[in-house]
Amino acid sequence: MQTLRKFFRNLIIIASAAVCVWCAGGRLQQWAREQGEDALLFAAGIQAEPANTPSPTPASGPDAASTTLSGEMEYFLPDDGVVPFHSDLLPGLSATPEPGRATGSVEEIHLEGGQQIDNFFVKDTTESGTDLNAELLEDPAVQLKGDGSIEVLLYHTHTSESYMDAHTGFYYTDMETRTQNQDKSVVAVGQEVKKALEARGIGVVHDTSVNDTLFNGSYSRSWEVLQNNLAQYPTIQVTIDLHRDSMTTQEGVKYKPTAEINGRKAAQFMVLAGCDADGGWGDFPDWRDNLHLALRVQQTAMQLYPDLPRPLSFSNNKYNMNATKGSLLIEVGTEVNTVGEAKYTGSLLGEILAETLLGK
Repeated sequence: MQTLRKFFRNLIIIASAAVCVWCAGGRLQQWAREQGEDALLFAAGIQAEPANTPSPTPASGPDAASTTLSGEMEYFLPDDGVVPFHSDLLPGLSATPEPGRATGSVEEIHLEGGQQIDNFFVKDTTESGTDLNAELLEDPAVQLKGDGSIEVLLYHTHTSESYMDAHTGFYYTDMETRTQNQDKSVVAVGQEVKKALEARGIGVVHDTSVNDTLFNGSYSRSWEVLQNNLAQYPTIQVTIDLHRDSMTTQEGVKYKPTAEINGRKAAQFMVLAGCDADGGWGDFPDWRDNLHLALRVQQTAMQLYPDLPRPLSFSNNKYNMNATKGSLLIEVGTEVNTVGEAKYTGSLLGEILAETLLGK
């Protein structure tokens, strides 16, 4: 009898164990289905952590990219670098300089001033006595169709002028201010201008020829670029030489001109207009035509984005503006603006130019 009782007790224990194993097996199968077969190998110690283990999630969209700050924290930003103007997560904000590399300060500023003409300002250094209010009333000599035909040439006398990758609050004194990577230079800004103009039906040629392999002679080389394009596309009426500026104090502080546009940070831009009031050059008789267009661009910019333009610079310079009656030179930011800020300005500048050139 005792033997029979022991047999039934062992049988109950075995049955209970079988139920537990069956339940555990079911749970394991369910977990494996959810995690994949690699998870079983990981659980058995056969391979590393499963590939689908959760990790920091980048910003959504095809343009997401990451910027690592101080080697610890990682923020994910659009690859155009455009972030909210007052964000505490500006790329590079918490960066510290590399040991052994000399640095200087970067100061963000908003440039204003000059003589008021209508709703904008002009810094006139020509001493020509030009009545800018009267010149503003004159219509530009260019008449764009906006039918997709090539009417605008974008080019760069100083093609290699570059921008910073990220805002850090400092710069290295040995930093490179020129690059052959056209995704980080004024060429990238030109591409944004081109896209905005084409969106309004304006045909554009963007000539990305490098004219500043040697700095001296850059304007002679870009003059050849101008003439070649004018010959190839006789419908071109407007030529825009797109640059970036540089401003450094005697103390080594570099200025970064910025503006807040639609809650985002943009690089301020400056339009330059040349002058030959006394006819000394002899080959710049149409400088007033260029001035008329420059004044209208400045006026439109102040209507659309009043914080974006710097005062228009009117000076005794030619800068290859004698090529057409619609020649402009525009500076976007400085070398301590980020490429994202400059590209954002390029898109806004394209809107301004389209509005001015089409008048609708």
